[in-house]
Amino acid sequence: MDKTALLLAPHPDDESIVGLLALRLRDECGFRIQVVPATLGSRVERRAARQRELQAACAALGFQPIFLDPAHLQTELAKRLRSRRAGLVIMPHARDGHPRHRATHWLGVAAMDAAGGVFHVVETEYWHPLARPNLLVAASRAHLAALRRALRCHRGELARNDYAARLPAWMSDNVRRGAELLGGAGSAAPRIAHATLYRARIRAGGKWHALFRGGRIVQSASDLAALAAAWK
Repeated sequence: MDKTALLLAPHPDDESIVGLLALRLRDECGFRIQVVPATLGSRVERRAARQRELQAACAALGFQPIFLDPAHLQTELAKRLRSRRAGLVIMPHARDGHPRHRATHWLGVAAMDAAGGVFHVVETEYWHPLARPNLLVAASRAHLAALRRALRCHRGELARNDYAARLPAWMSDNVRRGAELLGGAGSAAPRIAHATLYRARIRAGGKWHALFRGGRIVQSASDLAALAAAWK
């Protein structure tokens, strides 16, 4: 299993919104990041444009987009996972507030269970918070700027809802929430301005298993390298 992470995105743009961990793994740990979109959106007339926008955003981030046959998505995803082409799967959590995000979670679970074996998983949140996150990843100004540049490639989506403009506020609030969700009630917030919350665990034998006890805050490159060692 090599240093590859597969990011299963419900839509084009999710790879940029929740892509901080993937970006840092690429830049600081030498991971190859593959992005598989579960859909190209519900509007048929926009799908070709959204594919192009995803390709542009991935180019900006240094990610590799992979387009699987939508008619056989679970089967093709399971085949990729069975071949152990990725050491880590990044996907939405089961209760994220958008129906496509929830469906993408169960797509990932079904593909992993069909593939068999042990999978490291990092779950993301956006439309509904994770109840029990265990990982807070800090973003530098450069990380935040890179994610916003990539998000701006999704011009059609930003025209109706400017996710790039609102990303700093969301990531700032993650620091507020993460301080107490990971550290306990009354814990001091880490001295970082922006971050993304995740949940890291293991999927094996059709069940979830803990990867580590408690919560972790990833600030430095050495913090990330220590965590990423399990995902190589």
